[in-house]
Amino acid sequence: MTTNPTLMRRCAEDPLRHCSDLLAKSGELEFFYQPCGAYGEIEAEAWAAWRLDPERVTLKLMFTPAGIALARRLCDAGVRVALTAAQSPHAMVVAESIGCAAVIPYLDRAWRDPRTETHLVRALGALRRGDTQIVAASVKNVGQFTQAYLDGADAVSAPLEVLHGVLRDPAADEAEQTFTAEYAGTALRLP
Repeated sequence: MTTNPTLMRRCAEDPLRHCSDLLAKSGELEFFYQPCGAYGEIEAEAWAAWRLDPERVTLKLMFTPAGIALARRLCDAGVRVALTAAQSPHAMVVAESIGCAAVIPYLDRAWRDPRTETHLVRALGALRRGDTQIVAASVKNVGQFTQAYLDGADAVSAPLEVLHGVLRDPAADEAEQTFTAEYAGTALRLP
């Protein structure tokens, strides 16, 4: 489960309380939280979010000089961190050098932005030397979801409607209808 400040702002006035509620409702899911500045100091918010559940919370920090510096301090203290907005392949080199658990590229943005590699996940993976995960985000359709995995993503963060689309296949639906029709009207008794 992942958050971002824009979506968090739409649904919660208190992001940390909302994060706590989501953690309580989501069982064992790993939880990615991006400090949003709602409480002023990003670093204090990051620590507060991580302390909600240190085993499950990974902090998302922007791939900017300030975000990287904070990521380094947190990683050095044993906090799991992901660099988000990892829109260039060298983000993997930086993330691995400071001990980040993951990089999070924005896939749809990469496809639309001429400054970014179209197959950004593949480019990040080509530079990976350790176990830093690639979590593809900003996935807007089933094609992007599939391409992310083809390009080497370890995980994909996508809206529920995209995930529902992944479960649908017209050919499988047709096959099911055909097989069901084979026995229509001939209900057998189960042994």
